[in-house]
Amino acid sequence: MNQQKERNSNPGKNIEQQNNMHSALEHSRNQQQPDTRQSLGKKIRQFREQHGVTQGELAEEMSVTRQAVSNWEREKTLPDVYTLQQMAAYFGITLDELVEGTKEPEITMPKMPGRLAAATGLVSVCYLLAGGMTGHLYVETMITMIIIGIFCQLFLHLYFSNSVKTGNFSALAGYDSKVEYNQNEVKKVLVQMDQHVACISFGSVLLYAVGAFLGGEQADIFYGALTFAYCGDLIFALLLYNYRSLNRTLVKEQDRKAAKAGYLSIVWTAAWSMIFLGAIFAKMEFGSIENNSPQAAGILGWMFLFLLVVIAELFYEQHRVKKKLAETGAYRPGAAFWLSTAAALAVTVLMLF
Repeated sequence: MNQQKERNSNPGKNIEQQNNMHSALEHSRNQQQPDTRQSLGKKIRQFREQHGVTQGELAEEMSVTRQAVSNWEREKTLPDVYTLQQMAAYFGITLDELVEGTKEPEITMPKMPGRLAAATGLVSVCYLLAGGMTGHLYVETMITMIIIGIFCQLFLHLYFSNSVKTGNFSALAGYDSKVEYNQNEVKKVLVQMDQHVACISFGSVLLYAVGAFLGGEQADIFYGALTFAYCGDLIFALLLYNYRSLNRTLVKEQDRKAAKAGYLSIVWTAAWSMIFLGAIFAKMEFGSIENNSPQAAGILGWMFLFLLVVIAELFYEQHRVKKKLAETGAYRPGAAFWLSTAAALAVTVLMLF
C-alpha cells in the first residue's frame, strides 16, 4: 500500500525510470543488430564476423576468390545481385536486411567546372579586346582558344553533366550495354574527369592569351609545346582515370579482366597518335611550312592514312581481346598488332621525309 502511494506521489521519477529502461533496451538491441546506416562493405564484414567466418571461407561459399571478398569489404568492388542473394541465404537473413540502409548518396556535378567554363569564355573575350587594341590579335590563336574552350571544355562538361544527371552512359566511349556497371562509381569518375578537363582547359586558354603577346618565333614554339602538352594531358589523364576505376565501375570479374586486357591497344593508339602529332609539329616548325600550303595538304593526307592504320588496329584488337579471353582465358598481342606498329612507324617516317 505504501509502495503504491510512493509511486503515485512521484510520477516524474517513474517516467524517468521508464525512459532509462527503454534507452537501455534500445542500446542492447543496437548492440545485437548491425548498423543499417553502414556501407554495404562494412555490413558484409560485420555479418561475416558475427558468424565467425573468415574471408577465405566466405569466398569458398560464394565461389569467388578471397581477394574478391576483401575488395567487397574495402568497398573497392561490389558483389552482383545473385551473389548478394547467396550471401543473405548463407547468413540466414533476407536480402533486404543485408542491403538496407546501404544506398549511397546521389552523385551530382559540382559547380566548379561550369564556373571555369565561364571563366574560359571571359578570358577569350578579354584577349579579343586586348589583342585588337594592341595589334596582338591572331586568328590562329583565337581559333585554338575557341576549340579548347567550346569543343573540348564546354562540350565535355555538358556531356558529362547530362550523363551524371540522367544516369545514361550509352554515348560514352567504350560503354557496352551488355556489361553490368556500378552507376554511382561511373558518375564519380565522370565528375573527376570533368573537373580535370575544366582545370587544364582554363589554364591552357589563359596561357594562349598570354603567349600571344610574346611575338615572333618564341610564340610559335610556345604554342606548339602548349598544344602538345594539352593534347597529351587530355588523352592520357582521362585514360588513367578510367583505368584506375575499373575495379569499382565494373561489377563482374570477367568484365574487369577484359577491360584491363583491352587497355593495351587503347594506350598503343593514344601513344602513337601523340608521336605522330609531335612529328607534325616538328615538321611544320622546322620545315617552315605554312597553313593552306601544298606541303600542309600533303601532311593532311599522311594524317588520314595514319588514322586509318591505328583505328583499324584498335577495333580489331578490342574484338580479339574478348575472343581470346573467351577461348583461352588470356590475351597476348598477335601478328596484326605488330604489323600495325610497323605500319604506323612507316607512315610517320615517310611523312617526315
